[in-house]
Amino acid sequence: MGLMVSLNGVAGGVEKLYRDEPNPLNIEELKKNLEPDQGIIERDEQGNVINVIIDKEKDEKVDTKVHPPARTDIVRELEAQASFIHKKEHHLSENERLSIEKLINKYGDDYESMFRDIKLNVYQHTAAQLKKKCQKYLLENVNIKTNL
Repeated sequence: MGLMVSLNGVAGGVEKLYRDEPNPLNIEELKKNLEPDQGIIERDEQGNVINVIIDKEKDEKVDTKVHPPARTDIVRELEAQASFIHKKEHHLSENERLSIEKLINKYGDDYESMFRDIKLNVYQHTAAQLKKKCQKYLLENVNIKTNL
């Protein structure tokens, strides 16, 4: 396969030329294509609203009642299962715990300095990630101390 020297057809954008005269629209044809929540706004040359057309017949057809499906035992059981949410807690690994402990001992709550320390921040966490991990580390340590 070789490279083509020139492209077939137009390679860039093409300027669209607009007519100055407005395109006359057939309002009756537009009324036929109206959806239930749509309407037509007629305006004059200055942009002022002259008339608003809403097809009320189509709106009345849409107002039919929709009955919810009957609840069976299976549906109730599935809804009960869906309502039970089990949130899985993520704990810090032992290596992360040691790394975060060293960072807290050296910098306290200065997360920007922790972020810049490339020797202790071996996982290269951002300042926001370090803040979350430090908070999680401190919460886990409080929970461990209260359980003892």
